[in-house]
Amino acid sequence: MTKRQANATTVDTREKLMRLAARAFGTQGYAATTMRGIADQAGIEAASIYYHFSSKEELLDAVMEHGAQSIFAHTQARIAALPPGADAEQRFRAGLLGLFSAMIKYGDYTLAHGRQLAELPDKVRERHLRRRAQHQTFWSGMLEDLRTEGHLREDIDIALCRVFVLSTMTSVQTWFNPKKGSPEKVIDELCAILFEGVRPRQVRKPARRAQAVAS
Repeated sequence: MTKRQANATTVDTREKLMRLAARAFGTQGYAATTMRGIADQAGIEAASIYYHFSSKEELLDAVMEHGAQSIFAHTQARIAALPPGADAEQRFRAGLLGLFSAMIKYGDYTLAHGRQLAELPDKVRERHLRRRAQHQTFWSGMLEDLRTEGHLREDIDIALCRVFVLSTMTSVQTWFNPKKGSPEKVIDELCAILFEGVRPRQVRKPARRAQAVAS
């Protein structure tokens, strides 16, 4: 095996371990997840996992780091693929579709992040909280752009609107059914709710016809 092949194998094994750990942390919790159990699922010796991660705490940190970076990169890639001159609404829709798709692809990481943040040491948790704040700032900026270009009302609370949007996206695994519609269709529907509201359009009642007067 060449050095390049050995490095590739190491990377593949590390990513496999993180993927298995993300599922375990998200479904079982930190306390019930063991390094031996993850190694067994990966098909490696229990001691070999420590070649990649020195402790369960470090493994959890790596899982959360990898998940957050992958989701954000996936989101940005969708926006970057738009043609030059795309307006704020096009960028917002592309970003939502990227985030939606990432939540499906990296769902185990999302679940682990939401459930295990409190288990991290203070310094590590603070780093993840700063990253989450940067992610929130990114979406606040997207919403501000929408308002600047006239797609949102001036009196909309941007922070609350961001919570509404991101809470819907981060819970996608609990409600999305691919048999009932594609991600593109879901994003179209959600954007229609956001931009057009849920109230029925007021239907104008037909004017009453004047009664005929007998001559």
